[in-house]
Amino acid sequence: MKQDAKIVFPIPKDNYYFYKVPNQFLSSLEIGKRVYVPLRNRKTIGYIVSIEAAPDNILLKEIIDILDEKPLFDDQRLRFYKWISKYYFCSLGLILKAAHPGGLGISLNKTLKITKKVIFKINTSIKDDIEKRVLQALAASETLTLGKIINLVEGASNSTVNGLISKKLIESEYLVEKNTNIKTEKIISLSKKSKDKDIINILSRKRPAKGNIIEYLSLNDDSPYSILKELFGNISAHIKWLSENAYLVIDNREIIRDPFSQLEIKKTSPHKLNPDQQLAFNQIKHAISSSIFKPFLLHGVTGSGKTEVYLYSIAEVIKEGGNALVLVPEISLTPQLVTRFKSRFGKNIAVLHSGLSEGERYDSWRQIHEGKVNIAIGVRSSIFAPFKDISIIIVDEEHESTYKQEENPTYNARDLALVLGKIYGAVVILGSATPSVESFANSIKEKFHYLNLPLRAENQSLPRFDIVDMKKEKNPIFSGKLHSAIIDNFESSNQTILFLNRRGFSSILICRACGDTLMCPNCSIALTYHLTNKSIKCHYCGLNESRFDNCLKCGTILYEFGFGTQKIEEEVKKIVPKANVARMDSDELRNKNKLLDLYNKLENKEVDILIGTQMVAKGHDLPGVTLVGIISADMSLYNPDFRAGERTFQLITQVAGRSGRGLIEGKVIVQTFNPDHSVIKYASRQDSTQFLNREINLREKLGFPPFSKLINLKFTGTKDHETSKAACSARDLASRIIKNYPLGKINILGPSPAPVYKIKNKFRWHLILNSVDQKILHNFAHKLVSLYSKSYANFNVKVSVDVDPLTFS
Repeated sequence: MKQDAKIVFPIPKDNYYFYKVPNQFLSSLEIGKRVYVPLRNRKTIGYIVSIEAAPDNILLKEIIDILDEKPLFDDQRLRFYKWISKYYFCSLGLILKAAHPGGLGISLNKTLKITKKVIFKINTSIKDDIEKRVLQALAASETLTLGKIINLVEGASNSTVNGLISKKLIESEYLVEKNTNIKTEKIISLSKKSKDKDIINILSRKRPAKGNIIEYLSLNDDSPYSILKELFGNISAHIKWLSENAYLVIDNREIIRDPFSQLEIKKTSPHKLNPDQQLAFNQIKHAISSSIFKPFLLHGVTGSGKTEVYLYSIAEVIKEGGNALVLVPEISLTPQLVTRFKSRFGKNIAVLHSGLSEGERYDSWRQIHEGKVNIAIGVRSSIFAPFKDISIIIVDEEHESTYKQEENPTYNARDLALVLGKIYGAVVILGSATPSVESFANSIKEKFHYLNLPLRAENQSLPRFDIVDMKKEKNPIFSGKLHSAIIDNFESSNQTILFLNRRGFSSILICRACGDTLMCPNCSIALTYHLTNKSIKCHYCGLNESRFDNCLKCGTILYEFGFGTQKIEEEVKKIVPKANVARMDSDELRNKNKLLDLYNKLENKEVDILIGTQMVAKGHDLPGVTLVGIISADMSLYNPDFRAGERTFQLITQVAGRSGRGLIEGKVIVQTFNPDHSVIKYASRQDSTQFLNREINLREKLGFPPFSKLINLKFTGTKDHETSKAACSARDLASRIIKNYPLGKINILGPSPAPVYKIKNKFRWHLILNSVDQKILHNFAHKLVSLYSKSYANFNVKVSVDVDPLTFS
C-alpha cells in the first residue's frame, strides 16, 4: 500500500502538503516527527500529521530527512492541536510551533554564499561599502551563516543580506543543524585494577598526589571532575596519567538543569485537612478513581488551603501511576509553588515557563516527554506539556487574565485545560478565591462540580477592612490612616504589602503652560517616567529614552503627574527610612534569579515593606504580612470594558488576602474616591458569592458573556485610512453574509478604533461579532474571514482573530 507523508508547516495558511517517502525512511515514518523537505524554492522543517496515500495526479517532492528519533506528539495529542487550530482560527502548523519549545535539538540556519561570477566585480561595480564588505567576507569563506555575517561585518543587517540576494549577488539556503543541547559533566570512577589494595598502597607511596585521588574515589565510588578539582587543585595531568594507566574510568553523565536549585527544600508531611478540605478532596478522589473527565470549581477564600487540596489530589494520582499538570498565572508564583511541591514530591517535578533558559526548558520538556517525571508546573504555555497521558489538570487562580494569550494563537489555557481533560478523561480543578463569572455560571448550571472552602485553613480570621475616602484626604498617595498604619506595622516588626497597579515613577509628564502631554511617538499612549535610570518609557512598544526637563512645544518645565510603584517606593523610604523596602513589578524582576532572591528575602523576613503591581496579588503565602494597603482601588474600575467591575473586585480581594495568614490578625486599608461603589463594598466584605450573583444577573440583562460568545476581528496597518477602510469592508461583507443566518442570531458591533488606537506605529481597528450560539458564531466568522481574505485582502493591513477576548485594548 502506498504511503505518503501529509505535512504542515509553521505558516499562517492552513495548508497540507504531501511528500513522497524514500524507502530508507519508511521504517522510521511516524506521525509527530519533524521532517526536512523542499518547499517551493527553499528547504524547511515541517511536521508529519498523517500517513496516507496522496491524491492521484500530484507530482510529489521527496522528504530529504526525518529529524526525530521519537515522535513529538501522538494521535491523541494531535486531536487536541487540531481542536485549538479550528476554534482559535490559527493554522495547525503555527499551533505545533507554539506547542514545542524552540529547537528541541534542531535548528534551521540561513547559510549564504557568493555567486561565482560576482567575485571579480566586488571592488569595481559594488558602491555600497557595507555590501562590499559582506561580499568580501563571503569571498574569503565558502559559506557563512547570517548570524556570522552580521557579527563579522559592522553595520550589516538582515535587510543588507536580503538586498544582495534580490540583486542575485549572493545565494541563500537553509540547512538543518542537530544540536542535542544536552548538558553533561565528566564523571571519574575507579577501574577494576584500582580496587586492588596492594596496587593502591604502592601508588600512594610512589605518587602520593595521584594516590590521594584514588583513595578519595575508593570511599565515594565516583565523583564529578569539578569536585575533584575543588578538593585537590589542578588535577588534569594526574587524571590523564591515571586514565592512561588504567587506574580510572572517565565517563560523561547528563545533567538536568534545575532552574530552582537555589531553593532550600525541606521534606514535609501532608497537613491534616480540615472538614471543608476533606469534603472537597473526597469528591476529587472519587473522580480520580473513576478515571473519567470531571471538572471542579474549587472556590475557597484566600488562605483556605486550596493548595493543600491540590497536593492531596496529586498524591492520589501519583499513587495510581498517573501524571499531573499544574498551571499558575504568573512566573512570580512559581518559586513558592515549586518549593511546596518539591517538599512533598521531591524531584518528580518539571517546571516550564518563559523565564527559563533555552537549555532549562529543553531539559524540562524532555523529562516530561520521556516519562521521567509525573508532575509539571508552569504558566499558560505549559498546557502543551508533552505527557503521554494526564490524570489531573489544576488551574490555580483560574480567573486570571494572564491565562489568555494575546498573540496568535489567542488561546485561553484555562479553557484548553477543560478540552485536554475531556480528551484524556482527566479530572480538572479550577481553583480561585474570586472565580471568573464564566466559571461560576458553569457551576450554577452544574457543568462544573462546585466545591467550597468558606474558611481559612488554620482557623485564622479574614483581614479587617478600612475604606478611606480619598476625596477627604490632602495627600494624594497616602491617607493619614495608611501613613500611620505603615509606621505602626514596621515598629511591630510585621511585614506590609502596598499595592498599586501601575509601574514607573509618574504616569505622565505634562506641561503646565500649554497642557501638552509627553506621548509615545509610536503609540497613542502617554510615556511613563522611571526614576531608577531617569528614563521615559512606553510600556507598549518598549521605547526607552533619557528624560528631558522642558516641553518640546513651548520650553516650559514639565510637571510629573500621577504616580507609579517607583514613586511609592521613594515616599515609603521617607516615612520609614530604616525599613527594608522591595519592589515586585515587571521592571524590577526581569529574570528568575531576581525573583528567587526576592522570594527568599520575603520568606526570611528580610523585607519589611513590599511594593508591587498585580504580581503581589497572586497567591503568595507570607505569614509575616499583617498589613495590606491598596493605594488606588479605583484604577481599573472605569475602564471601557464590561469586565472592569469583575477585575477590580478580584484585584482588591486577592491582594487583601495576602494579609493575616499567620498568627496575627490582618488589616487592609483601601484608598478610593468611590467608597460607596458596589464593587468596593462587596470587596470589603470579601463576599464573592454575592458579587458574582449580581454580576451574572447584570451580564444576562446586557447579553454579555457568559450569556453570549464574542469574536474580535482586529485590523492593523501602517496607514489609518487603509486600516479603517479594511475594517469597513469587512463590516459590509458581514452585513451581506448575515442574511443567510437566522434573524437576530448574530450581532455585528463596529468597526471602531481600538481604545489604544496606535501601537508600534500600527493603527488598530476592531470589528466585534456577538452571538448566543457558539456554533453559528464560529461558522459565520470562518465564512467571513475566508471570503474577506479572497476578495478584500489588503497586504498592508493585517487581520487577526481573537476568539473569546478578555480585553479590547
